[in-house]
Amino acid sequence: MQKEKNLKVALVHDYLNQYGGGERVLEALYEMFPEATVYTSIYDRELMEPWLKIPPEKIKTNFINRLPFHNYLSKHYFFLYPLAFRLQNVGEVDLVISTCSYASKFIRAPKGAVHICYLHTVPRFLWGYDTELSRYYKHWWDRFLAPLYAVVVPIIKYFLKRNDFAAAQKIDYLLVDSKEVQARVKKHYRRDSVVIYPPVDVERFQKSELTSQKDKDYYIIISRLGGYKKVDLAVAAFNKLGKRLKIVGEGPQREYLKKIAAPNVELLGRLSDPAVNELLINAKALVFPTFEDFGIVPVEAMAAGVPVIAYGKGGAAETVVDGKTGLFFAEQTSTAIIEAIKKFETLNLDPKDCIARAREFSKDKFQGKIEEFINREAF
Repeated sequence: MQKEKNLKVALVHDYLNQYGGGERVLEALYEMFPEATVYTSIYDRELMEPWLKIPPEKIKTNFINRLPFHNYLSKHYFFLYPLAFRLQNVGEVDLVISTCSYASKFIRAPKGAVHICYLHTVPRFLWGYDTELSRYYKHWWDRFLAPLYAVVVPIIKYFLKRNDFAAAQKIDYLLVDSKEVQARVKKHYRRDSVVIYPPVDVERFQKSELTSQKDKDYYIIISRLGGYKKVDLAVAAFNKLGKRLKIVGEGPQREYLKKIAAPNVELLGRLSDPAVNELLINAKALVFPTFEDFGIVPVEAMAAGVPVIAYGKGGAAETVVDGKTGLFFAEQTSTAIIEAIKKFETLNLDPKDCIARAREFSKDKFQGKIEEFINREAF
């Protein structure tokens, strides 16, 4: 680090009660600024400590973490998150970096400090994009509260949208993780932004032995099992195809998917990184049916030399090269997935092309571009 090495930095993150792509971005930023404190709403230490590479003593929560049953009712407190971050004090710092898909952008930067927001997406539930919450309720209390939400939520959302727009105007610089999100920022916030693709740990597959897809006998999905992820479409497709599909991940749809899955479809739950690596390396292809803002998993698959069969919109359209490192299907339907699988099996894609493409999204490149942006624009 050059100019920014002496900066006092605060990192701000929506919540730390699940581990995924957003949390890997936070980890990469923490590597750059190891003296920084991380400010968030909820921190589920028992869940996160085995995964998150940030010391627990460096994490500070706001009042959401002290509300009753916050680990179970976190999504029902959604209307309080903006206020919680607005009231959170980050101390005397020079630079605030928020990593945000909802409310961390509301953080108050101290006078004279620069606020850079790395935006994963505009809040989906506010701006009309499909969300997990709008499609599936796991617990009885979710279903109990659903009728009340049908009346109250539209009113609350009206005010939240106005506040969300206002908060976006107060940020000094907006970075986004894809051109897809960049277009949403322009549409909803009327602001320009800079695309810096998120970090992917492409090095973890370096020593993997490359084998042809024709020598492999199963496909794989690695995903949180929420409604908008569309994993159910892939299950329906493989039920008809009769081909082997392994699904790695947890989420509210897991029990439903187990009920509809044929014997050739295995749900393996959440696994350790080494176990996931082994499964991925030996898969014929990753199936990615989600309209994702970016989507780190397809890049990880390519880093392992594994092609990607993906819905051809959103972030996958920016990372996968159709016909070279994977194959796109045009509609989110089981029929389209079946057709794509059949076409894929007539191809022989080169694993080396997949690896070369994945290296364009490495953690080093992400950190280098963040450093360059801070030096050039912020200080």
